[in-house]
Amino acid sequence: MKRIALVISVVFVGVALFLVGCEKPTAELERAEKALQAARDAGAKELAPSDYTAAENKLNEGKELIDKIKYNKAKTALEESAQLAEIARQKALSAKAQPATQPPVEAKKVETPAPAPAPAPAKSGYSDYTVKKGDCLWNISKKGDIYGDAYLWPLIYDSNKDQIKDPNLIYPNQVLKIKLDATDEEKKSARKRAGAGK
Repeated sequence: MKRIALVISVVFVGVALFLVGCEKPTAELERAEKALQAARDAGAKELAPSDYTAAENKLNEGKELIDKIKYNKAKTALEESAQLAEIARQKALSAKAQPATQPPVEAKKVETPAPAPAPAPAKSGYSDYTVKKGDCLWNISKKGDIYGDAYLWPLIYDSNKDQIKDPNLIYPNQVLKIKLDATDEEKKSARKRAGAGK
């Protein structure tokens, strides 16, 4: 009888310690719900449907995990939901800002000699890169058509801080800005921050 009481006590203490270490992620749930509402208000449901749906699915997953008392996993899912909702909101706002394209007006055609081909433009400004499954900033940066140097990943992070909260956490279909005209000083600083030897 004493053995049974001892086993029950040990199990009870173990469960109590487990539950004490895991707090219900109410703040994360509230943040994810507000982010999804903000995305909905921005028109993301229509203008960025895949990102909006992904955020909504992560929110529902988080709620299910809370019901199953898997608070750590729920917290992660809810944080991802909030980030995806913010991406959807940004895409919707960007789509709204784009001027509507109108068909060109037909003009009378005048025969003119063909102009000489323009010289190839120097790389300047930014280009876009759509994140693929399995991508990380390190691998994107080392691609030959990006920087060709994995240690320059901080340049991508710095250009996208508005949508990347954690440089180790990016998502498929996320559209990143790639700085094309980074100075030598910026590259040197980025390599140092990334831990390059020299």
